[in-house]
Amino acid sequence: MMSASKWIVFVCLITCFLKCSGSEAKPGDNFNVQCQGPRDADSDTVMLKWIRPDLKSEGYVFYFRNNQTQKDYQHPSFLGRVELRDPQMKDGHVSVILKNVNVNDTGTYECYVGIKGSKPQLISTTKLTVRDSEINAKPGENVTLQCQGPRDADSDTVILRWIRPDLKSEGSVYLFKDNQIQKDLQHPSFDGRVELRDPQMKDGDVSVILKNVNINDTGTYECYVGNKGSKPQLLNTTNLIIKDSGDAAGHSEDGGDKGKQGRLRVGLLVGIAFLVVVVFGVRFKMYRRSSQQNHQPPADEAAEHELQDLNPEPSKKLKEEEEEPPVET
Repeated sequence: MMSASKWIVFVCLITCFLKCSGSEAKPGDNFNVQCQGPRDADSDTVMLKWIRPDLKSEGYVFYFRNNQTQKDYQHPSFLGRVELRDPQMKDGHVSVILKNVNVNDTGTYECYVGIKGSKPQLISTTKLTVRDSEINAKPGENVTLQCQGPRDADSDTVILRWIRPDLKSEGSVYLFKDNQIQKDLQHPSFDGRVELRDPQMKDGDVSVILKNVNINDTGTYECYVGNKGSKPQLLNTTNLIIKDSGDAAGHSEDGGDKGKQGRLRVGLLVGIAFLVVVVFGVRFKMYRRSSQQNHQPPADEAAEHELQDLNPEPSKKLKEEEEEPPVET
């Protein structure tokens, strides 16, 4: 029989397994954060709180009460980006859609549900991971660095900054402010090679096109977006890798790596073969020595036979003496 304490631990583990989930998304995706409340819950009576524990002191991810969203209590970074998947909450469906996710949305989301007059209870926990983007390109190509800003962003009020952290001290990849490009603050290597994909930034599209890429453009690119009066926030990180398949040096380097791997494999096989031969040889030598010892008579027995050959048995000698006729006098 399972003790009460073991039952409690078992139930807790099963509950955590059922309630806790983890998901991944890419920057710019819309992400469904799942939660199932009581079947009899509806928008008139339910109290719904979505929180991120690390941001709880600054506001809710989503707060619904008295049949409306309580935006005054919402965290600024989630304003305009979270909505109920089913506004009627049919059958207790209290999942929400988190729009246009970015790297800052990585974290744990907790869903609390209650009915008027009762304290909201934790129903589910979701772990969201927003992965960096990765782009592979060849020299000479044009590359689009994706970034999605707020839907209400426009070129008149937005502050957009693309940087490469390793070159940050020398200037930005692209800096847009006061409705124009700030070329004086741009890194020389990107001058004339970066432009907005949509000059109007429709629906918050702040992606840029990097033209005629080269090997030196390999690196990590970060997109920061803000409005006048607010500090730009990191929204997206993109890892750009430039590979030239026709470059002889590249072939040499790849070939060298493959050659090294091949030599390592050959060396390993030779070493294993040598070890097998040595072990087999030692075992065979031990076997032969054992066989020879089994076929040889013991040393004491051999010595005894040798002595018997040199000295006849005493009884036989005595018998021979008795059989000799007496000597006549």
